[in-house]
Amino acid sequence: MTIRLAEPEAMALKGFCRRQLRWDSQLPARLVTTGTAIGMFTAPPMGVLVFVAVPVLPHPDHAPLDVTVSLAAWADLLRDRSTGDLDPASLARSSVSAAATTGIGHLPPSEGWQVPMFALSGDLVPIVDAATSEFEVRSSGFTPRGQETVAEDIWGRASWGGLPLRALHAARQLGMLANDSSRVSATTCGPWKRLSTTRGQVFVHSTGPAARLSLHVVR
Repeated sequence: MTIRLAEPEAMALKGFCRRQLRWDSQLPARLVTTGTAIGMFTAPPMGVLVFVAVPVLPHPDHAPLDVTVSLAAWADLLRDRSTGDLDPASLARSSVSAAATTGIGHLPPSEGWQVPMFALSGDLVPIVDAATSEFEVRSSGFTPRGQETVAEDIWGRASWGGLPLRALHAARQLGMLANDSSRVSATTCGPWKRLSTTRGQVFVHSTGPAARLSLHVVR
């Protein structure tokens, strides 16, 4: 199965991979393709599931694909052949551990979401920045365990749209939540909550395990 990406889309995916590999070089990625797009699900160490999708160029050798691979291997493929033919199916498969039951092994529903609440991205950035500053003040001089406790207290709080702060924080760190006038939305479907932006989506499963930020605030 072969896909072809235009340069802007390839660059966007490479940047998305690169940000997450700084936090965990062993992350898996779930790649899902259609005839017109490729989507990528990942579960960074922030207690969230994130999703981005970009269009693909027409290609005669295309077939739908749903495969879980190493994020690092996918990033290498994008780097080496970003504007040529790409075959994600050629990458070695990556297993999903039992600890990731609310991650890429269990995707959110595609239907049944409630009517969303809307806001401007730039209006939410100060909320994240204030929480980050609070963490830095409160955790100063703490041991890693103490920093983790502070992080869980801050990022587990309910915020705009009923989303936990960790969803906004993840979106900010991944470049999805920018200080601009683009529109974002928050909605719910059963135990799932979703933050949608023009650059991607962040999901949180409310009955899943609390985020364990061993790196406290990821940078």
